[in-house]
Amino acid sequence: MSGNGPSEDSLSVAALAVALVALIVALGQILGQYFATAEGYRRCQPSVMGPWARKTRMQWRWSQFRFETFFTIPEIVFLSVPRHGSSARNGSACTLDTNTMSHDSPPLPMNGLLDMPESNEMVCWIPFLQSLHKTEVALSAAKCYGTANGTSSTEKVARPGVIFRERSWDFMPPDIVRPFAVTNISDIGVMARRLGMTWTDFRPEDGIMRAEGNGHVLSSTLVRSIGILLQYMYVGLSDSDITLSRYSTIWNHHIPTREADMLGFGILPCHTGLIPFPAFKIGTIDDVCTTMNILDPSRKASQTIKNVRSFEPTCTFGFSDLIPLAAPMMRLRGTTVIRLPIPTEYCVGLTCHKEGFVVFYNRLKEYIASKHGMVTDEIRWVLEKYESLKARHIEWENEVEADSQTSDRKLEFLETVHSYWDFTSEYFLKLQLREKGLRYFDLVASHTSHAVNYWKDAWDNIRAHKTRDHYGLRDWIAEGAHKYFDYLPLIANDMGGDKSLVEEAWIMMMFRAFCWWRCHYMVEGENMVQDPSRIPSRYWESKLPVYIG
Repeated sequence: MSGNGPSEDSLSVAALAVALVALIVALGQILGQYFATAEGYRRCQPSVMGPWARKTRMQWRWSQFRFETFFTIPEIVFLSVPRHGSSARNGSACTLDTNTMSHDSPPLPMNGLLDMPESNEMVCWIPFLQSLHKTEVALSAAKCYGTANGTSSTEKVARPGVIFRERSWDFMPPDIVRPFAVTNISDIGVMARRLGMTWTDFRPEDGIMRAEGNGHVLSSTLVRSIGILLQYMYVGLSDSDITLSRYSTIWNHHIPTREADMLGFGILPCHTGLIPFPAFKIGTIDDVCTTMNILDPSRKASQTIKNVRSFEPTCTFGFSDLIPLAAPMMRLRGTTVIRLPIPTEYCVGLTCHKEGFVVFYNRLKEYIASKHGMVTDEIRWVLEKYESLKARHIEWENEVEADSQTSDRKLEFLETVHSYWDFTSEYFLKLQLREKGLRYFDLVASHTSHAVNYWKDAWDNIRAHKTRDHYGLRDWIAEGAHKYFDYLPLIANDMGGDKSLVEEAWIMMMFRAFCWWRCHYMVEGENMVQDPSRIPSRYWESKLPVYIG
């Protein structure tokens, strides 16, 4: 018996080992089966989601005896932040500014994002976030967000950012195999423009959206279970664009404020305190006529616009003055970025053209002379500041020179003109408090109602050989600028009260419009009414979800 002891012990150990291995294998199979209940977990790994995979987790559901997969995705939206404050960064959201994506800054899903290699397996919202971040870096380097000196009616800017949303894979549609990010129809419309793209097709109701430009491409697919799913690609710049890419800061960037973004949807934001409406829709001719009927309830002015369009189908002469008269100052202090998306098919007018400047200046001198110099200090101030700008800056009167400086006008010139515009705002705010019957809005409404007639009246004068001095400039535009001064008695009659005070206010208002135009530049060729790139106003601030795969 004693001789068989070691043999039996060896067999027992071997049997125990086999049993233990069998137990481990069985446990592994059981655990594997339970871990396999975590549907979607393998689709949220780093090769698919990059650093966002660190937030993927499993949670045991006792009631269902299975694991549920939770993952974190970005909701990519615009975050309004103080113009000179720090980035919006907390436990649930952050802006895509210069510092957000550094390796030592929270939150975790953003860390290391820029180090991700390209992969066919990766979700396309990762490179989309990278592109937005690079654009934010360029905007900051170009001082597009301004500096802390001075004041402006635009106290906040809008920066693209992410809100961190945790989702359960249980509620993912069956035909979606990778986690998708979410945004909304309004914000993606603006983000594409911020990246230098132009919308070539924008029909969300049909599930069709496409934007391209500056090396970026966005295209949509209509997924039955969720709606619009966007695919993003960076295809790079063509050979002809490589040279311009060095100057992308100059060519592509718009003023980064929500008020400026509204223009791209055909909406004109209004100056708070001076205009009793938050905004006007001016993107289509129907919108123009509706807005004109607010300014002129008699509807005569809107009918004049329709009559003019029968001869000039794309023009709304005179009405375009409403843009510089009603809008707030959108340019930010300390920056030379002045580009704005064009809000309607015809936005420039006499307050932008050289003819309007030159005729106004000469008629103002004649007006002062007719009063034998007995005019108010405010009118003298307008003449003095006009002559100062005229003597020092060729781009003040010369629109061709100004338009050649789309985002590189002299900072000193912009700051000076900006300060003059601020002075006119203070003037009208004080005037309204002092003279209860003289509202800035009523002055704008009266001027615009008469201004729509200048095109017909100017041509009538030309045909009748009753023109005035055009100073070597374009005849019908210069004559139209003369008509503006001719309308002044009619405007004074509309306003009532002190005629001389109305004339002073009108002169100040016109100078205010000149200042606004020289602080901004409307980018032609995008968002035209008849161009498919234009975004309809109904999509502004729309929360209609759009997904990025």
